[in-house]
Amino acid sequence: MDIIIRENGLNVAFHVREDRRVELVDFSSSDIESNFLTPLSEDTDITGQTHQFLSVHISGESTADLHGFKHMTGSASQTFLYQDHSLTETAAGKELTLHLISPDKLEAFYHMEFFRNTPVVRTFVTLRNISGRDLGLEYVCSFYYQGINKNGTLPFYDKTELMVPYNSWCNEAQWQSIDIRRVGLNHMNSHGYNTPDHGNNRYYYGNVGSWSSCVHLPMGMLKDKETGEISFYEIDYSGSWQIEFGTATGSGLYIALLGPNDESDFYKNLAPGEEFTTVPAAFGTAVGDESTATAALTQYRRAIRRPNKDDEDCYVVFNDYMNCLEGDPTEEKILPIIDIAADLGCEFYCIDAGWYDAGFWWNRVGEWEEAPERFPNGLKKVIDYGIAKGLKMGLWLEIEVMGIACPLADRLPDDWFVMNHGRRRIDNKRYLLDFRNPEVREHCTGIIDRLVRDYGISFIKMDYNSTVGIGSDLNTDSRGLSMLEHYRSFYEWLDSIYEKYPDLIIENCGSGAQRMDYGILAYHSLQSTSDQTDAYNTSHIVANVACAVTPEQGGVWVFPYEDDREHIIYNMVNGMLLRPYISGLVWNLSKECIDVLREGISVYKDIRADIPSMTPFFPLGFSKVEDPVLAFGIQTPDSSAPTSISSAPTEGFAYLSVFGPEADSADIPLPFEVISAEVIYPASIDCEFTVGPAPAAGCSSEDSSPEEGKSLLHVKFPSDKCARVFKLVKG
Repeated sequence: MDIIIRENGLNVAFHVREDRRVELVDFSSSDIESNFLTPLSEDTDITGQTHQFLSVHISGESTADLHGFKHMTGSASQTFLYQDHSLTETAAGKELTLHLISPDKLEAFYHMEFFRNTPVVRTFVTLRNISGRDLGLEYVCSFYYQGINKNGTLPFYDKTELMVPYNSWCNEAQWQSIDIRRVGLNHMNSHGYNTPDHGNNRYYYGNVGSWSSCVHLPMGMLKDKETGEISFYEIDYSGSWQIEFGTATGSGLYIALLGPNDESDFYKNLAPGEEFTTVPAAFGTAVGDESTATAALTQYRRAIRRPNKDDEDCYVVFNDYMNCLEGDPTEEKILPIIDIAADLGCEFYCIDAGWYDAGFWWNRVGEWEEAPERFPNGLKKVIDYGIAKGLKMGLWLEIEVMGIACPLADRLPDDWFVMNHGRRRIDNKRYLLDFRNPEVREHCTGIIDRLVRDYGISFIKMDYNSTVGIGSDLNTDSRGLSMLEHYRSFYEWLDSIYEKYPDLIIENCGSGAQRMDYGILAYHSLQSTSDQTDAYNTSHIVANVACAVTPEQGGVWVFPYEDDREHIIYNMVNGMLLRPYISGLVWNLSKECIDVLREGISVYKDIRADIPSMTPFFPLGFSKVEDPVLAFGIQTPDSSAPTSISSAPTEGFAYLSVFGPEADSADIPLPFEVISAEVIYPASIDCEFTVGPAPAAGCSSEDSSPEEGKSLLHVKFPSDKCARVFKLVKG
């Protein structure tokens, strides 16, 4: 029996064998000709190999084959037997549920959710112990598929390009493309004389710890250079995760998407009647490129995200930290900045770090009481002053930690904190609260209640500058499990806060973007995309970061530190197509520069209503740090309403930011035909540009052979280190 689902540009097929084992035999774009995976066998020998889709290992049982460290031969992986399935309508689309049971009496419910008009599925697995004994889980894949790049005529190793998203503090969203043969996944261990059809090596990347994106983003892409298909995937979890590739039975390429597993000290003792559910993962495929993949993931992220007014209205926030007060706020300093923020047209003002302590506050955070030395007339007076100026007010918090010098920490029991080997874990002079403890959650709710009630704040910048390591070893089967339970408790706590305060805006700042994932961004409306302090370095992040976060959630610092017109423009262009956080040395700016900054905020307000329905595109591909020219855009579908920038109806339009960090001119090939173009920021254009037919591949711009349906934008800046925002009307 075959279970075939054709939804949203996807072809997905499961095959139920005669022995009732189930195989995932196709996951392809409907835009290409696809074939099912070739059956390995159809006998009833339960030890025979299959194209599995569940990958599960139970303690005390043998793996199915030689495997090294690969997660593709779990003891139970190929033993689950089909019971039944359902395909039901949901608010978002459809959901397939496969019900299976293993000989160990481990019951599995495999969920695959489909989202309307989005070539992405979300998968997760729930396991229930229906035996009469404990079963130890060492790993369970959230998504597993052995047919990557199986379509076409070439083997995967001759046509597969991996795209890996490196991420680091102040160096976010930097992609590297890798020929899969360069990481050892080639023909030598799958197609040789008298060799097995799969090797023991793998290529993997991931995260261990509570900063989900401190080394890589929890996502990736993979290109089939023969068929034009691109696969894309992410793991929606804020803790330990892993993405793994290797050769599979049948000489194919597999992908495994895992949350915490045996390599991040995960173990779960599943008692009789108990359940365990994996973290959710997303997987999709389409014909196209990085822009196609990012557009699909953007649609998916909007579908799973908490509906909220902030992501519809895209408010402008002034935050007084970056290149501004740098964590040293006082009443005397803040009041004149509030005046400037209100004059600029900002709508929120956030008082950042330091408001709660007179001096060096790093190791004393935790009680969140105002420092009278900083606010001799009370913090409430400053907040009321901002409100009287027409601003909504916010505060910085780092609620998940408590400094080792915080007096409250000495009065609390150890089970409030992450523990290792009988001691509280200390990371950079902070203890880390364990949200599994209901008293911790109650304490944190009380802090939010007090700040909202007593100060009238409506915005919180929620930071997270320390990590819990692998997890606590207190009251748990394993540290990896304790972290999973900690984060699930933290998500539930966030749910309760938003239920109580539905219009409260919380920015997710994890030391910049060290925790940028859709486990937490399914709740928060705003994400700090970097702590980068240099405007020109920031543009290298801006040019890529919409791969990881929807434009309306992607907060970017606009923090001028030079009294120079082009410097102000460059800063504003950085944030224009995402979410600008205004900051910087604004009191040092001349009237001309203040006017240019104010103009940028006004233009942003003109276009921001469009942003939540637009999808990103990268006309130059993902940028590299050495690139002298950068470009990033957002575009509408082909039928779209006009915006306030232009009253003429259009067949679709795009906004495009073009940067010249190391160049005074740029040629930007566009993936569509342009019938008109205008610079929308700044109003005094001060640059030259032309739009014409794009030359065909392999031809120079002077060649007379244009590429049908595409255009080339040529920009001549007044100098290097310039940037402009364009509106492009599509043909």
